[in-house]
Amino acid sequence: MAIQKGDFIKLSYTGRLKNGAVFDTTDANVAKENGVYNENASYGPATIIAGKGYVVAGLDEDLIGKEVGYKGHVEVPPEKGFGLRRLDLIETIPAKKFKEKVKPGMRVQVQGRTGVVESTAGGRVRINFNPALAGETLIYDYAIEELIEGTDKKIDAILKMYSGQDMQHKTEGEKVIIEVPKELSFNQRWLIAKGVAANEIMEQGNIKEVVFQETYKKPEAPKAEEAPTEQQEKKE
Repeated sequence: MAIQKGDFIKLSYTGRLKNGAVFDTTDANVAKENGVYNENASYGPATIIAGKGYVVAGLDEDLIGKEVGYKGHVEVPPEKGFGLRRLDLIETIPAKKFKEKVKPGMRVQVQGRTGVVESTAGGRVRINFNPALAGETLIYDYAIEELIEGTDKKIDAILKMYSGQDMQHKTEGEKVIIEVPKELSFNQRWLIAKGVAANEIMEQGNIKEVVFQETYKKPEAPKAEEAPTEQQEKKE
């Protein structure tokens, strides 16, 4: 079955620059071999919704029409990757604006924006606020591993995509009730993302209502120690 926009799929991929440098991958071994391994990252096929912007536009477009099991590669120009390098996003700022000494290659925060120091000279700092891969042509080797079908499986996939965790849910008619792990209560990423996740869920089947709930249970009281029997006392 050919992949269409809106299909839920599991995708394996490795993204490289034209010089061969790996910048992203779903394969832990490839990440380790190329010095981009992140201990906090989750490796393995990524679940995405095709054509919905979960990956860069050039890769997203190439998925459409391919069959499950397809393996291939696509070259993505900057305008369909991380954008063209914009000169207006390269600024020169007085060095005295920074509390500590900065040097080329450092990532810095300026009025809520993140940039990379390109050079320092004459008491001034040149900072590039472009995305790190702006202006780069990207090459993706990828494989479409699986097509996810069925409302329940799609809901599970949406929750994992937006929370990074597996969650339990049950469907009651047109309502979905989701049990949210307590550790996500103060997770800023989840607090922002759950509204988007709810909208994605309501696009599946006949779902018209999404309820997120947390359950707290009173811990059981410790059992009282049983007094030793007369026979046990004799043995002792």
